[in-house]
Amino acid sequence: MIAQNRYRSKLLFGLFVLLTISGCRNEVQPVDSKFHGMWRLYKIETIDKLSGNWVYDSAFTGWNGYILYDGLGHMGAQITPKGYKDFDANKNMERLTLEGGKELAKFYQSNFVYFTNYKISNGVIEHERLSATNPKDWGSVLTRDFEFRDDTILLTPHEILWGKKARLWWVKL
Repeated sequence: MIAQNRYRSKLLFGLFVLLTISGCRNEVQPVDSKFHGMWRLYKIETIDKLSGNWVYDSAFTGWNGYILYDGLGHMGAQITPKGYKDFDANKNMERLTLEGGKELAKFYQSNFVYFTNYKISNGVIEHERLSATNPKDWGSVLTRDFEFRDDTILLTPHEILWGKKARLWWVKL
């Protein structure tokens, strides 16, 4: 009888400790779930070389972009420059000059599309590209610092984009 009471006391004490610990947990949303969903490009900023501050870069006015994180470690992205969606893709290829062909190839190359696996740790997200519009980018890893501000995520690439240190603002849809 005494052994049975001790067992019950230990069991009750253990349950009390477990409930106390689980009740004290902060309900913090995991970072990964914050990424989940679709995001639209809001703006692109670059570093002002004189002041060292982030400034809106008007060179990117009219650019479009979307990111989709599936919540399972995969993402897809597309970024297009101003005028991309209005480009006449029905040009007669047989009549293109060499210069016109170069212009067309350069324009298509300005469309950044890629699909990745991603990993998150310590304020950094790594996108390992599975495929991309540019074959040389397949398998490459893109590293970005990230910061959430309400319904917006700021992604700051570690590499130089378009010849500049850039920060991209994405708004959740």
